[in-house]
Amino acid sequence: MRYTRTLLQILIIGCLATGFLSSCGGDDPDTPETKAKRTVLIYMCAENSLNSFYDGDSTEIVRGAANLPDDVNLMVYADRSSKTVKPFIAKVEKDGMHIVKQYKEDWYSTDKEKMSDIISWTFSKYPADSYAMTFWGHGNGWIMVPDANTTNPSTKVNARRKAYGWDSGKDNPDGGDGNEKFINIPTLAEVLSKTEHLDYIFFDCCQMMCAELAYELRNVCDYIIGSPAEIPGYGAPYDHVVPDFFLAKDNVGKAIVDDYINYSDLSAYGGLPLSVVKTSNMDNLLHATQSAIDTVMVHYQYPNNLPVYDVIYYGKNPYSHSRPVFYDLRNVMRKYLSESDFVKWDETFQQTVVYSVHPADIIDTSRPDWMSNELLSYNFKEFKMNDENYGGLSMFIPQTYYSNVNSKYLNPNVSIKAFQWNKGIDWTKFGWE
Repeated sequence: MRYTRTLLQILIIGCLATGFLSSCGGDDPDTPETKAKRTVLIYMCAENSLNSFYDGDSTEIVRGAANLPDDVNLMVYADRSSKTVKPFIAKVEKDGMHIVKQYKEDWYSTDKEKMSDIISWTFSKYPADSYAMTFWGHGNGWIMVPDANTTNPSTKVNARRKAYGWDSGKDNPDGGDGNEKFINIPTLAEVLSKTEHLDYIFFDCCQMMCAELAYELRNVCDYIIGSPAEIPGYGAPYDHVVPDFFLAKDNVGKAIVDDYINYSDLSAYGGLPLSVVKTSNMDNLLHATQSAIDTVMVHYQYPNNLPVYDVIYYGKNPYSHSRPVFYDLRNVMRKYLSESDFVKWDETFQQTVVYSVHPADIIDTSRPDWMSNELLSYNFKEFKMNDENYGGLSMFIPQTYYSNVNSKYLNPNVSIKAFQWNKGIDWTKFGWE
């Protein structure tokens, strides 16, 4: 999910974008003789409701590349909602975005094989000492729902794990052909495991900073950067964050987070939570959390719910009957562990979530508490957003009421079992089958 700008803003941005895209005349460039220091691929899946934001963000990307050194590669793959503009790969130079590979047909950019081919082609044609990726588009964390417009949309057999993408269909400028195709997190991990190892992944998508995702991707990249909550439709301020893409990998996450906050217009909101995960410590965090959950849940055997009504959560997902599913992991541990147990657990957490920021605890009732979809009217005054409670990484907590979701959707208590993190926690020990 992302949010919308006004029509006037979109028209202005679209006009500014004109002239930044050109063709090099070929679609199979010679491989450079020398390696770059880093190749970064921005994967822009825009054949959906975010298509109107593509022009603005592509303009910002070009602006951000104006002062990049010559020994780096900034690449863009873009798939738009258009009958005439087919998917392409472009190299961003100081003078604009130049197409280096123009595809002649449209497809679902969330298809596993297509995504793998695109990433592999880019990295092989633009080799470097290191690689990284930004995923631009919709995100929905680990949530699992059926694909739209299948033979029977309510049939759970047709389910797939929504994670990244939302490709609405081929050759349709008005929102696609009704088939909404995402790539699920385990499949995304499979795709990335077959490419070059990544210094980092920056998810400019909603709700992707969850323990389930970070653990699934722990072996394909060194850092994951993003928000556990929803983000604005216009996304990151790319004119400011693009230079951050080429910093030393240990410094990239903090720089992106700080520039995202400092240069985004969040004045209508309380702010935006963002965080950075060091993936090499995800196993340690899982083991520490396993032990902590064992301590806590001994008092909450099924069907007794762990009370989390006052814990920080990041949106109520319509696919879970508008119930919270993304609970702040650190806030859960803070609430239920003893002080000594929490301090021990938190040491591991801080080594894993190496940087995070959050909006202030908002008491001004005249505006929303913090960045969210205003159409869904979330009440974030149910909890305290402060340094003591906030962690910036969400985790699913099973609840009996998830079993009552509309039959069109899936029971999160069941669908969460597809993820390795959940298998490690093993809620079945406490009666959650």
